[in-house]
Amino acid sequence: MITRIRRGRAAVAALGLALAAALTACGDSSEPASPPAAAGTGGSAGYPVNVTNCGRTLHFDAAPQRIISGWPTSTDLLVELDLADRVVGRYNTSSGDPAPTYAAAVKDIPVLAEAAPSREQLLAAKPDLIWADGSYLFDGQQLPTIDDLNARGIQVLILSGFCTDDATRAKVTDVQTDLAALGKIFGITDRTGKLSGDLDARLAAVDAKTKGTQAVPVAMISTYDGSIYTYEGVYTDIAQRAGARNIYAGTLPTGQYYGELSKEQILKDDPATLVYLLSGGESEQTARKFLTDALPTLSAVRSGKIVFLPQWDSTNLGGVQGVETLAAALHP
Repeated sequence: MITRIRRGRAAVAALGLALAAALTACGDSSEPASPPAAAGTGGSAGYPVNVTNCGRTLHFDAAPQRIISGWPTSTDLLVELDLADRVVGRYNTSSGDPAPTYAAAVKDIPVLAEAAPSREQLLAAKPDLIWADGSYLFDGQQLPTIDDLNARGIQVLILSGFCTDDATRAKVTDVQTDLAALGKIFGITDRTGKLSGDLDARLAAVDAKTKGTQAVPVAMISTYDGSIYTYEGVYTDIAQRAGARNIYAGTLPTGQYYGELSKEQILKDDPATLVYLLSGGESEQTARKFLTDALPTLSAVRSGKIVFLPQWDSTNLGGVQGVETLAAALHP
């Protein structure tokens, strides 16, 4: 990702299509990560454990003690699970802000890099677990390969919706898969099970509210450097669960998560409702000004029917929040 627009997964969106070129990978002289302490969350009882993630088997002799988080909503979820004191670093922080509930706790976690970390930054934190937003960085150049890290005693867990770096397959409910894995890894299945049930109940409440209503046609867009982009994947899932229909779903080439949308095309389609995905640091005021200046005759702009969602509200707890926010706006 890096030299291509960031994350043909949720990350491309969350960085507002603006991630800088990758840092040049350098050789490292860092020592291997220290082995995890014998006592994990909930003690060492129940270990060792194996967890399947993205077709790989991750082995843990004890609960990880030093975690690196590679995505903002992942950090939020670790805080929610009372694991903040184990998070020794985070990266991709420019992609989005922590949810207000978690902001104070997240602020105390060291930032390794606002975008992709260097090999040195990653290894200097001495992690025993990296929870990554995809496998794209672990190419042996930008960062060591997953196998190389494993040989150092560092496991790599990847967001389950982005196992193949193909964001078109991601779903809101991928968080349930990740919660099950985290519960087993850290010996907190009671905690993750309760949270999983709460998320199920929240989605069920939205489903009950929108059941029987006509799906609202929406154009899901963002902008960058004067260009307009539309999205597939998890955003189409968010729309469907919120009682909406992404009018550009199925219009992108197979396997393509996002694509540029010409002003002529969107004016021709003239959507009555826009769902605008705010990139990291972008305000609603800035976005409204762009839309007013660039698309003043668009029906949604003239009527003010624009729903703003943070682009990073697409994974973990943020995906569920995105469904609730959109449903409340479209079906008050």
